[in-house]
Amino acid sequence: MIDKESGRPLESANIILIGTTLRTQTDLDGRYRLPVPAGTHTVRAFRLGSAPAQIDSVRVTGGTNATANFALGSVAVTLSSVAVTAGPVRANNEDALLAMQKAAPRVSDGISAQAIARAPGTSASDAIVRVTGVSIVDNKFAVVRGLAERYSNTLLNGVELPSPEPLKKIVPLDLFPSSLLESIVVSKTATPDRPGDFAGGSVEVSTKEFPDERVAEGNLNIGYGSQSTFRELPHIRQRGIDFLGFDQGSVRQMPRSIPTLGEGSQIFSPRNEVFAEQLRNVWTPAASRVAPNIGGGINLGGRAGERVPVGYAMSLTLNRQIEATPNRLSQLVFDATNGLPDQGYISNEATTTVDVGGIANFAVRLGTTQKIGFKNLYTRNAEERVSRTTGYETYNGNAERLIYQSRYITRVLTQSQLTGDHLIRPLFGSRFEWKATLAVAQRDEPENRSLIYYKTPTQSAFALSPSAPSPLWFRFLEDRVRSVQGDWYVPITWLLPDGSQFKAGTLYRERNRSFTAFFFRAFPTADPVAAPTLELPPERAFSGEMIGSALDVRRLGAFTVPYESDDDIRSYYAMLDIPITPWLRVVGGVRREAWKLNMFNGTKAAPTAEPNLRRNTDDLYSGNVTISVTDRQNVRLAAYQTVARPDPREVSADYYTAITGDCANQGNPELNRARILNGDVRWEYFPNAGEVISASAFYKDFTDPIGELLSYEGSSLCTTQYRNFESSRLIGGEFEFRKGLTFLPGVLARLALGVNLTLVTSNTVYRLDSARTLEYRLQGQSDRLANVNLLYNDIDRDLDASLLFNYFTDRIVRYGNTSVGGTGELIQVPGVIEQGRISIDAKIRRKVGNMTMSLSGRNLTDNEVIFFQPYAGGRTRTGYFRPGVSVSMGVGYAIR
Repeated sequence: MIDKESGRPLESANIILIGTTLRTQTDLDGRYRLPVPAGTHTVRAFRLGSAPAQIDSVRVTGGTNATANFALGSVAVTLSSVAVTAGPVRANNEDALLAMQKAAPRVSDGISAQAIARAPGTSASDAIVRVTGVSIVDNKFAVVRGLAERYSNTLLNGVELPSPEPLKKIVPLDLFPSSLLESIVVSKTATPDRPGDFAGGSVEVSTKEFPDERVAEGNLNIGYGSQSTFRELPHIRQRGIDFLGFDQGSVRQMPRSIPTLGEGSQIFSPRNEVFAEQLRNVWTPAASRVAPNIGGGINLGGRAGERVPVGYAMSLTLNRQIEATPNRLSQLVFDATNGLPDQGYISNEATTTVDVGGIANFAVRLGTTQKIGFKNLYTRNAEERVSRTTGYETYNGNAERLIYQSRYITRVLTQSQLTGDHLIRPLFGSRFEWKATLAVAQRDEPENRSLIYYKTPTQSAFALSPSAPSPLWFRFLEDRVRSVQGDWYVPITWLLPDGSQFKAGTLYRERNRSFTAFFFRAFPTADPVAAPTLELPPERAFSGEMIGSALDVRRLGAFTVPYESDDDIRSYYAMLDIPITPWLRVVGGVRREAWKLNMFNGTKAAPTAEPNLRRNTDDLYSGNVTISVTDRQNVRLAAYQTVARPDPREVSADYYTAITGDCANQGNPELNRARILNGDVRWEYFPNAGEVISASAFYKDFTDPIGELLSYEGSSLCTTQYRNFESSRLIGGEFEFRKGLTFLPGVLARLALGVNLTLVTSNTVYRLDSARTLEYRLQGQSDRLANVNLLYNDIDRDLDASLLFNYFTDRIVRYGNTSVGGTGELIQVPGVIEQGRISIDAKIRRKVGNMTMSLSGRNLTDNEVIFFQPYAGGRTRTGYFRPGVSVSMGVGYAIR
């Protein structure tokens, strides 16, 4: 049961069965359960201060649950019943999500578990791309309203998360298996009760809540990738627990006998030799036939007990796939005057990915006024990639390069959360909610090894070069967040109109990050006797007999500045939610956030330089006005102040190179936070349940926005650096149309059409010096973004199908900077741009009894992914690959 005007659950509402003495009350979530005899009944709901509502002809058959959901307001409203136990409106289906969106105090869009299940894909990143104004970069990171991922935050069950990504502050959404999710909601305007570190959107991921009746279900799916499945590919074969994303036998782990920096820099050090001989010597695995991708999961949920009900929801999911990327092109242009590439590579890659996830959520209700919850999530991603790359470098004597690389990375995210919800009737009938959360993100890169062979114009064969040694990285990141927050809701109807509420709260977040790295180089000997061995293939060149004689591995201190950081926030807020009239609602207040960052190069105990200390306190004001033109139509106005703070990695002076051949990423110790002034207006109309038509306009003004500049330093070193720009402005609009086509004849009446369109324009200014500036669009912004969803639902045959179309225009990946060339000249480096493209996905499902069968296809257009750099006379293609088409068949079985 919910309040019609605010969307809040209504506790302590009375439920009676007409003609009997049976009655009960709703709990803190607006849920109720009333055991009744089989038959047809009339159910009535009433609460002091609200008009009563009644639902007739509720049919109950033996051994099943019937539903009677209510929304109470100044006029009685009944909601159509659905096939779940009676309870509050939750965001697990489209009707409920839109009902919550209509009553929310802020502008928001989202996707429910129902819509997630209709779409192909296995992760949250596959699902959120359907939300208005959202696109995905690198299949992981959300770009909201044309703003790069740094201008969004990610909340899991209402709490900010750490990130396992060394170069990104936001959590990658591919870590969340879609089968574990109840909803993804993107809040696009701010209210004081939510963290203010965003500008594009605040992405809240909610895991499954327990159902009111017992559910046990399992599913299995088998997939086909057009570029990998059933093909003969050189990939590292897995065994044992490799299939679960864990390293079988620890063969991929960095050896424990790590040389010290002083010892490791010596030529032919015995410790170096022992270390190198323990490394896995796999560079060119034998080709073998790739098996189909496989995945599956199990879900258990239910409720036990009547007087003290305990709810539970538990899920496990596993997905394993092998992907191939043949002939992947990567080039870089350092001079915008001629557009000629200065380096370029073509690689053939095979990547094995395993995703494992699970939740274990519990809640106990103590009467109708107390609830305690315990939520737990674990998700793990393991990725193993082998590649063979050929390339050239114009700045290195026009040498050709042949690179063999092997990389293994694991990313783990865990969260445990204890929550409480308490109704305090003696204290003005107020309500207090609290959360205590521990979340840990880990990223282990126990091997990232490359062997680089060169061939100059005077050489007849590729050989390891003593003057250009091969890099070997080992990197480890842990990001730990502890947070405690409390929210106090106080009805103030004795002072202000009915439904008015005062809300205040506090949040303390403590984030500790540590990064450790070890960097080695494989130096071929310059001894002429050993020179012929430099042309040996990788497994021979890196064998035990060659290490220490023809090849030496040395530890270096370059590119590996370890760091530790404390990134803490204390925040307090106060806000009012006032329905001034039945058609006018105002929500506003202020949030104070005090940010403290202590950055230590090295460790806290033994820093290698003076700590980088940051202290900022921001008062973030916000106001949201909702004008209810009719019961189904709103006009919303919002103005609010937000910030975007740099990540600890971004203020570290360390260099980070993701893969050999890519530009290094360097932090900036002088980086400041960005401040953003925002304004929104939105009109929304809800014709029927599950339908919406809306139009929005928004404006954002940035001070000290943060961007990434690509620079060339006149040698083989190119870097991407974080910089504060002078200013940025963005203006945009959104349109959404979601409606059933019931007016069409015959079977066409079962169709529903969803269309959303986002238009954005922006300008950002970077000042080179007092006389010169560079102007760009905002990083990550597409001028146009569109989704078209055509849905078919045949209730009689338990059949549904979806056709999903996504389109975005060009977007900037990295800005170009002005750099000094090798002879001292000034060079304008062009930026890197990702070319827009279209993708089409489809899925069909059929339910037969307790079994559900599905067939889905992703990226059916198989359009190329293209990157380019513009120059004075046109553009140069600097990146290209085809992701391939994937098809998956699934079967699920449920016991209810």
